[in-house]
Amino acid sequence: SSTDDGGIYSVINATWANARDDDSGALSSVASSNSSNFTAVTRFNARGGGNTYRVIRSFMWFDTSGITATVESATIKIFGVTANDGSVIAVKSTAFGGDGGTALHGDDLDAITGYSAGASLAGNATTYGPQILTSSWSTSAYNEFTGTSDLLADMQNNDAVIICFLDYTNDYLNSTPTSSATFNCGAIFTNNTGTSKDPYIEYELASGYTHNVIGVAAANIGKVNSVATANIEKITGT
Repeated sequence: SSTDDGGIYSVINATWANARDDDSGALSSVASSNSSNFTAVTRFNARGGGNTYRVIRSFMWFDTSGITATVESATIKIFGVTANDGSVIAVKSTAFGGDGGTALHGDDLDAITGYSAGASLAGNATTYGPQILTSSWSTSAYNEFTGTSDLLADMQNNDAVIICFLDYTNDYLNSTPTSSATFNCGAIFTNNTGTSKDPYIEYELASGYTHNVIGVAAANIGKVNSVATANIEKITGT
């Protein structure tokens, strides 16, 4: 991930809806080495009764401009630390200017493809990896998100892959927290000293020729003019 990765938190609000849909958040951990609030949802007890709320989401972008072949599999790997009281899911984002060309800004808080104020992200967001549920988040090793077909396609076709990591149980599903607590998961950012715990995407490219031939999928072609597809890079120069 780029060293521009980081977290954004919403302003503390008197309603869950206002906290979750805040479009002018504040940067919380850009240029930091790690954060216990990689993703977080908090319900506070307010003075005089009632509650207030806050959400924190983290954003990363990966340079995929060098990938042109078919991506056969990919795994997003995030090294966890400190806390695992929440749940995490990885979704497609339009932060960093949509192409990694700008720095992360507070108003990127809701820069999620398919985001709609007041609505659950289920069925609307483009998921890049499945949710990791409460207490399953490792605080001393890599957490792995098996890449979806959308992630594989975007890695091949786009110069940058941008990911938002957010709480699954409350934030992603738009479910108001029912108890006063912080539900968070911690993680390492790229600015952490050294590279042994950096966030990264491990991927494998399809081998051999991977394009359709006269409408026939490459997966269904064993040979072209008696040459095995594994030994074919191009056909007639393309």
